[in-house]
Amino acid sequence: MALQFVPPPAEVLSTYQTSLLDFLGPHDPPAVLHHLPVGALDLTALANGATLQDVVPSGCRFLAAWSDGKVTSCEMTNSTLYGQAQFRNFVQDDSVRTAITRIGEAADLPAVQQADLKLHFLSIPGIHLEALHLAGDGPDSDLVMPIVSADTQLATDLVLDAATFLAQARAIAAARLALPVSSSLSS
Repeated sequence: MALQFVPPPAEVLSTYQTSLLDFLGPHDPPAVLHHLPVGALDLTALANGATLQDVVPSGCRFLAAWSDGKVTSCEMTNSTLYGQAQFRNFVQDDSVRTAITRIGEAADLPAVQQADLKLHFLSIPGIHLEALHLAGDGPDSDLVMPIVSADTQLATDLVLDAATFLAQARAIAAARLALPVSSSLSS
């Protein structure tokens, strides 16, 4: 059993490689390249009981480690939703290094040694969370590993089973939704 990396569709990988030329110019291939499908979960849906099965595909992310020590992340749109995948953003260094480190930690987890878990990326903007989502065959086998979190309950050193993660994330979402809105422009 092992951590399963989801291969990118050929046209998405091609768009990624072409986009890199704009940022890096001609370059050697990365020493490590991970492709992660990205899914998003809406704040209101989460507060109202959405599960990890309700995550909406929004694109993919390529995480790369280069021979010179640089690490990069590039997010692409979902080609099944928008036609040809399009470059969305490019990030370097610390936050990317955290994500790559967490992928290494994920591969060594006992749960991953006992089952095949697919590596995905989870974004919940309403609670300021980005995480690795290790998706299993059923919702009870999923794990979540926060990478970026504005809330200490979802610290970036945790590995949470689906039920624990959802209970904590729903509580945070409900608290955010309960905050008074001071302006008709803020929501």
